[in-house]
Amino acid sequence: MGTGAQPAAAKPIMFPPMQALEVLARLGLDDPGQALTPYWDESQARWPAAGIGFLRPERITRTRALAGLNAAADTALLEAATRIRASAALSALAWHCNHLIFQQFEYPAAQIRHWPDPIPLLGDLAGAFYLLIALDAIPRMLVAQQARQIPETISGACCSHYPISVRIYAEQNDGRVGVQPRALYWLRNHVRGDLFRLGRLEYMVKPFGGHLVAWRHRQTRAVVALANDRIPYDDAGIIVADPESASWRASLTTTERTVTGTPISPLGHARRASVTLSRDEWEPVLSAGDPILEVHIPAGGDMTPARCHSSMQQALTFFPRYFPDRPFVGFACGSWILNPELTRIYRPDSNIVLWQRELYLFPTPNQADSRSGLYFVFGTENVDLSTAPRDTSLRRALLDHLAGGGRLLGGGMFLLLEEFPHYGTQAYRKQG
Repeated sequence: MGTGAQPAAAKPIMFPPMQALEVLARLGLDDPGQALTPYWDESQARWPAAGIGFLRPERITRTRALAGLNAAADTALLEAATRIRASAALSALAWHCNHLIFQQFEYPAAQIRHWPDPIPLLGDLAGAFYLLIALDAIPRMLVAQQARQIPETISGACCSHYPISVRIYAEQNDGRVGVQPRALYWLRNHVRGDLFRLGRLEYMVKPFGGHLVAWRHRQTRAVVALANDRIPYDDAGIIVADPESASWRASLTTTERTVTGTPISPLGHARRASVTLSRDEWEPVLSAGDPILEVHIPAGGDMTPARCHSSMQQALTFFPRYFPDRPFVGFACGSWILNPELTRIYRPDSNIVLWQRELYLFPTPNQADSRSGLYFVFGTENVDLSTAPRDTSLRRALLDHLAGGGRLLGGGMFLLLEEFPHYGTQAYRKQG
């Protein structure tokens, strides 16, 4: 789908099998934590006799167009592909990285952060190396989606993250074309046909992972979340990652007649108190493992409450139609955007805070020195407070907060199906 004449097809070059350490040595690369050696024999055993498909010029230009990237990216992508095809070591590495992402789902996503960047033999084209691998998710995604008869318009929307990732890379690398290795793991959700962008937000059906049980009153329909037993909290009611640093712990006791535990405020923190619910009057409606629509928030602005509502409404139509085998009880999410302190750090009338008010917020584990969310706002977690750009109100607010010694938290939310018709009324906050 590129412009002008299509590049001539490249003849595959066959190389003898190479061992992982030999490849790394030829490329002058280290392998911290042995991130690249797992499954090496498996990937090399599946070497394609016809050559690596995602390095073919005609496929590169087609997937680049489907990704919504400008044709100007072709120059770097095609040059990187030429260099990779001409090198036994680069070819072996490219094929192996592709195999780890799209074939070996047991390979830990956290290891991808340790993949080499830069790659000396490629110079300024290291980002293009990883973008070539990333683009190979598109044909795989289309196969999975076509099996469910997903409309092409939805498939196109699912590629919207490519321009964002490429823009972030360019901002951090003097305008060069590419993506960071860390951007690759998310594509697994697409190739499995699990993740879909519907309007402003993305969704997939997943088990709920919050450290709580939510109960609903059978008559009033009020909802109360109780923390799981022994969860460690700080003085502000936020979960701490290191239990030794906890100020207190939650308690939860269930009998045939009652459940007694630590309540979680819809504002996103646990209360150092105890409530007792009669099981004749209250029923559990959400606990760990229950299927929910996990919400993900693509980068970009204009996240108005109305756009979020429209997107969530689309999800309630889309998933029962195309995934009738995957029922769910509501929406849930974990994100830096759900930081319960944003109403104080940022503007209380901001779109982020207004969306928070429609949800039941709950605490998630946080490191004491967390800088959660900086990557999504600045393109990197390694932000220099004195030189970081202050060109948006959100960037200025976060930088001022950190400069004053503040911390940045993540948080979680849920919105059960029964409350969705009341979106816009702050139903959870009004009840408590």
